[in-house]
Formats: sequence, structure tokens, C-alpha cells
Amino acid sequence: MDAPLQDLHCPICGTQAGDLSPWLEIPVDVKTRQPIGSGRLVWCPACDVGLMRRRPTAEEVRASYEMAAYYTHGRSHFPDVRASLAERVLFKLAWLTDHGRMMDADWLLTLQPQAKRILDIGCGGGDLLATLAGSGRSLHGVEPDAEARKVAAARGVAVAAGTAEAIPPGTAAQRFDLVLMTHVLEHCADPGLALRNVRALLAPGGGFYCEVPNCAALHFQTYAEISEMLDVPRHVHFFTGRSLRRLMERNGFEIVAEVHHGHTRHFDARWRAWENRVYRLLRDHGGARQTPPRLLARDLGLLARTAFAAPDRKYDCVGLFARASVRDGTGNPG
Repeated sequence: MDAPLQDLHCPICGTQAGDLSPWLEIPVDVKTRQPIGSGRLVWCPACDVGLMRRRPTAEEVRASYEMAAYYTHGRSHFPDVRASLAERVLFKLAWLTDHGRMMDADWLLTLQPQAKRILDIGCGGGDLLATLAGSGRSLHGVEPDAEARKVAAARGVAVAAGTAEAIPPGTAAQRFDLVLMTHVLEHCADPGLALRNVRALLAPGGGFYCEVPNCAALHFQTYAEISEMLDVPRHVHFFTGRSLRRLMERNGFEIVAEVHHGHTRHFDARWRAWENRVYRLLRDHGGARQTPPRLLARDLGLLARTAFAAPDRKYDCVGLFARASVRDGTGNPG
């Protein structure tokens, strides 16, 4: 049964879900193969934000992460396929036109060179935190997934149980020079609350990096229903670079730098095989009504359109580095 629509709204303009435009319908979780009741998605055209029409229950959220192969568990769900000659040429052409800049430890520390206390919210298995070790830095993580916390513990990373919307008390009492939230905001039922929590965790002059899937990317707009970047029901909100910037500014941040990445991988044989598997699964459950399967000729056309496209149209991820604004999103002193 649907939750009351007044509980769901665009995180930027506040328009109720029932008044937003129908977008996509995903009847089954393609990773667990279980039917889902929260797969009706709506879109706010004024703000460039998508969201579930019905918020998943706590039990539905818990069940959606119970799978053997998930990237935070250190295992891939992509099929092991051998690329044909044509697929290898396609991948090479994509690589030659990929000029994205992926966030890494060096880039972060260039922007925040004095960072000593670092917090990664939604740190998964601790991969990113591990790259920031050294030089007297104190590393902290928050992660809701118990399996991912085990992976992080095996790396020697201490991680507290919690989320961006429910920061553990021991973490909330501290202040950090650098807070990271990569591929977390799209999982949050209340992304505005998550961002306000981050702002409260920053030490004076502290930096914040937030990265999300980019729904403005041509790959996503071509293959949205079957795209790996959609990932319903684990993803609850769907952003573009424009909407992420507006939401962060609205919640008290000033944007300092922007990066984009994620192009070549969409033309990898394993990635294409997985999305075709998703196409067949959705089709068998009455979905994939708006999206075609991935064919070589279609992907060559996509590559031609993306090769020299603007970053927000080319890359599947957008990341913004920010600091707390002198004034909050309402124009009041922060």
C-alpha cells in the first residue's frame, strides 16, 4: 500500500510526489530478483530531480542490500563475458575520448591540504578511506551495511554503524576537516537532512566532497530503465549536476570545484552484458517499456554523440567539492 503522498516531495522545491511527472516504473529489483512496491519513479522537471513515488519501508531497504554480490561487499555482480573484436574496438574508442577527472586522494588533499580528521559517510568497505591514510591523519567511517563494515574492518578501518541521516552520537560529537559522501546522497530518503548533518560536522574551514550518479548523462538518458546507475530500490533520489549544486547551496554550502567521470566503462563488454540481462529481466516482469536493449550499432551511435559532449552530458558521475557557506540556504548567517 502506498505511503501518504504528502510524505514525499522534491527535495529542492518541495512539490509533492503526486504532483510530479511520471518517469519510470521498475517492477523488480534486478539484483535480488524480488518484486518491489516502490519502483514507480517521478521527476521534477523544474529542479532536475527524480524520486520514488512511495518511500520504501525500513524492511524493504534492509532486504534490498541482502545480496552476495554488491560492490561494497568486495564482489561484482557483472557477468564474466569475453569481448568480441568489435566490442574491444568500441571500448578502445571510448577510452580514447575519455577525459574525465575522477576524484582521488591527491585531488582531495590538494583542495584540503591541512586535513587531519577525515570522515567518510557511507564508506562501504573502506576503499577510499584507506587511500587517505598517513601523515598523521585520523580516519573515521560511518556505514549502515554490516557486511560492508566487516570488509572495512578487515582493512583495519574502524567504522561506526549509521547513515548520513542518522549520524552515530559518537561521530556527531566530533568535528572534521574533510567529510566525504560518495554515492550516498542518492540512497537518502531525506537528502536535505543528510547535507545539513554534514555541515554540522565540519570544523571551521572544513571541506566536503559529494558525488552522485548524473542523470543528465546521455548514456543514462538512453538506457535509463536498464542502467546500472539507476539501481532501484537502493537509489531513492536521482540528480543531475545542476540539481546537486542547487540542493547543496540550499543547505548551506558554497561550491569550490566540480569533477566528472564515468564514460569508458559504459562500453565495456561486461557492463553491456549486465544491462542487457537487466533489460530481459524487466521485460519478463512487464518493464523496460521505454528503453531498448544494448546493441552494437546503437552503442556506436551513443559513442559518437558522447565523444565530444559537454561533461554534464558525457559522464555518468558528478562530484562537487564545497565548504560551509557564510550564509545558509535561506540567506541567513550560517
